Amino acid sequence: MNLKKDFNEGLGTVYERFIINYIFDRLMEQFEIKEVLEYPIFGMTGIDGINSVHLAKKSVNVTLVDFDKDRMEKVRNHWKILKLESKLRSFIADRHKVDYLPFQNETFDIVWNFAALWFFKDADKIINKMIDLSRNIVFISVNNKWQIGYPIRKYLLDRQFFVKNTVFTEWINISKIKKILKNRGLTIIEDGVFDTPPWPDTCLPINEIKKKLGIKIKENHNNSWVWSMMAYYAEEDKELEEKCKKVMFIENLPIWWRLKQFWSHHRYVIARKD
Repeated sequence: MNLKKDFNEGLGTVYERFIINYIFDRLMEQFEIKEVLEYPIFGMTGIDGINSVHLAKKSVNVTLVDFDKDRMEKVRNHWKILKLESKLRSFIADRHKVDYLPFQNETFDIVWNFAALWFFKDADKIINKMIDLSRNIVFISVNNKWQIGYPIRKYLLDRQFFVKNTVFTEWINISKIKKILKNRGLTIIEDGVFDTPPWPDTCLPINEIKKKLGIKIKENHNNSWVWSMMAYYAEEDKELEEKCKKVMFIENLPIWWRLKQFWSHHRYVIARKD
């Protein structure tokens, strides 16, 4: 198996994975984190179920919840390939009972998800369950509707996505999510944007965008343009992070986050139980 070629996700997905990892590194410096729940896991493009691998590699126990049996089987295989199955616990939930999970309240140090809520009409049930299950931190990120690529995707490049996937765009309204967190007594400790590379977010590979715009696609045989987080985690591509850092110059600008929000791909909120 060639992890680089078999699990090539593209620069955009790998970039956002590193930025999420940095957020977790910051949280691990502030709080004791031994048990993490990612619920639901589906939201990011690319390889399913590896959003929390960074934590597992730091000896954190990870629990993943999904609503798709076939996808979870793939996820378990990904963790097996990385030899991290001992750090993984997984559960397949009922889509019609999104908040029915077999865990006691306040079991996890962090409960989080990435761009997952808008696939659920009753996402408020998920948020409240996240609060119940966390003993400390709730971390939620959503697609940023204010960044320039979002309306381009919604109204030009990928209109069918917003129909066939039945997304509920009210759940990318971070204010609505924050209201639930605050009403449950949590304190907002971070509120901002992240994932700010020097390109807009359309959630589509560049070749697919060219195809939709009628631009002729040249066949690319450049083997160096391979971006695989699986290979990085397996220590088969140790240079990957440094390659990504070369395009983090907007991300690292020391400016107010609201000035970045028109380019940042995701909004997020981190809340803490008092």
